[in-house]
Amino acid sequence: MTEISDKTALRSLDETTSEHNARIMAHVDALGELAEMIDTADADIFARHFQAECEFISTQLLPHIDAVEASIYRELDRLMEKRHSMAPMREEHERLRRLFASLCGYRTAVERGVFDKSDAIGLRRVLYRLYSLLKVHMAEEEMYLQVIRSDLTPEQKDVLARGIDHAAAEPV
Repeated sequence: MTEISDKTALRSLDETTSEHNARIMAHVDALGELAEMIDTADADIFARHFQAECEFISTQLLPHIDAVEASIYRELDRLMEKRHSMAPMREEHERLRRLFASLCGYRTAVERGVFDKSDAIGLRRVLYRLYSLLKVHMAEEEMYLQVIRSDLTPEQKDVLARGIDHAAAEPV
C-alpha cells in the first residue's frame, strides 16, 4: 500500500484494478447464469437475481465505466499519442450503456414473474450480449493496463488508482 499525504491509505493501481476486475467478472458471469435461469428458475428467485444485477450495474458498474473513461482512457490516449485511440473502447461503453437500458426495460416482465416467448427471447438476448461484450471488453482493458503499468511513474499510477476507486460510494 502507498500512503498519501493526509495519511489515508491508498491501494496501488494494480490492487485497485485487480479487485475491481474480479468483482466485475463475478457479476459478468452472473449475467450468463441469469440468462440460463429464464423459464427454469422460480420467478421470485429469478427476480431477486435480476434485481441484484441491475442494482450492481446502476450503482457500481456505470460509475466505474465513467471513471475509467475519465482517467485510464484519457491517460492511454496521451501515452499512445492518439495513435491507438481509445475510441473503440468508448464505443463499446456506449453499446454497454444501451444494453443496460434494454435490460432495465424488462423489469416489468420480471416483476410480473411470467414471460411471454418474446420477453424470454429478448431478455436472454440482452443478457448474453452483455455477458459476451463485457467478457471481451474486460480482457481488452487488461491489455491496455499493461501500457499504463510499464509507462507511468508510481505517483501517476496512484492518481489513476484514486480516480477509479473514488468512482463509487463503495469500491467496485
